[in-house]
Amino acid sequence: MMRARHIFVVLLTKTTRCAAMVIVLAAIVFLINTAFSDGSRSSHGSIDINERLTEAVYSAATETKKLTTKDTSILQSEGDKEREKKPRKRLKTILLWNPFFAKPDYGVGGFGTVAFEKTNCEHTCWLTSDKSQLPVADAVVVHVYNMRHNYQNTTIPKRYSQNQIFVFFILESPLRSYKGFFKTGFSFKDIFNLTFTFLDSKETDIYIPLGGLALREQPKEMLLPDESAIANESLIAWFISNCHAPSARMAYAMELAKYVPVHIYGACGNYSCPRKDIDCYNKITQSYMFYLAFENSFCKDYATEKLFRTLTTLMVPIVYGNANYAKLVPAKAFIDVRDFESPKHLANYLLILKETPKKYLRYLSWKRKYSVLREGDFKATGFCRLCNILHTDNYPYKTNYDPVGDYWNPNELCVSGNEERKAVHLEK
Repeated sequence: MMRARHIFVVLLTKTTRCAAMVIVLAAIVFLINTAFSDGSRSSHGSIDINERLTEAVYSAATETKKLTTKDTSILQSEGDKEREKKPRKRLKTILLWNPFFAKPDYGVGGFGTVAFEKTNCEHTCWLTSDKSQLPVADAVVVHVYNMRHNYQNTTIPKRYSQNQIFVFFILESPLRSYKGFFKTGFSFKDIFNLTFTFLDSKETDIYIPLGGLALREQPKEMLLPDESAIANESLIAWFISNCHAPSARMAYAMELAKYVPVHIYGACGNYSCPRKDIDCYNKITQSYMFYLAFENSFCKDYATEKLFRTLTTLMVPIVYGNANYAKLVPAKAFIDVRDFESPKHLANYLLILKETPKKYLRYLSWKRKYSVLREGDFKATGFCRLCNILHTDNYPYKTNYDPVGDYWNPNELCVSGNEERKAVHLEK
């Protein structure tokens, strides 16, 4: 006996109706076919109608390829816009004046209250990139690195009221951003009231490291490399395209390569692995013991995705920078070049780990207790802190302040040249 099945479909948007119709039709065909197939199947082996519909829609979307990654991005963008337009109770508004590179929402996962809900924030604010909200914005966040020096005066909007808070946001190193974008002589004086950076300083109002770990609720059994397999792994990999970074990282890598094999992928080496080739990247991460997580600038607290992205793999990061790494991740999660008298001493230690797999596996054991935070999570935490500040009575906002000169000065925060080479023991 046939039973009527009612399928309710909400068309997504005008731009995706065609794709949606293809999926719906494919789903209906799938259900009709399964309705007439194997009528003798027992109730214990039957598939729930919701599961069938889900499977059909997924299959149709995959096989027809109507919903591409671009389409999905459009849907998400349109969803964010709709969320911004919805009538809402008056919340403190945080306006993102310009994007974080190609991310209008700064990578927190969406506009509106998304960032505050995912962090269980004490207070809730409204995140938007709609410039028409400038007159009513409680805070205006400016990603200063995305501005060119000759447009700064016209890009930063004028303050609508004395109560409006302007936020200095940057996640690039002071050495690179100061010389390349701010230019000596240009002043941000009397513009910003809050600083929002990775710099762990009393002058930083909203501190967010560029990654982190989260303690698991329960330790998790991890599938770590077998001791016997480690002997067959290559030693060191490094992806690099900027061969002339301000740091002396290339000089250190070349010195290290005199004693152990260092396979350099990209424009600066003899090995290739296309950026978009996921299979190639995955193969590399499973074939090497160590990865050179070398920073392009030797600046205070500057530890980037090079470290945290490596932590998501089964490679152990060898860090090169001026951050307090032990404050960010467990001590046995990385190897710091500054702890060794020379690249040769580091090479000898790596060979010891190669020959004694049990010692090497200790550098991966932290994975049972911790998971690596996603980019959107730690950024959302920062916006939660901003929201809480906006709800704090008598917060000591900065006035008559020049963050570039007083706070983000590379002469105070970074070392380069001979001083850096001495710090990593390239020179005595």
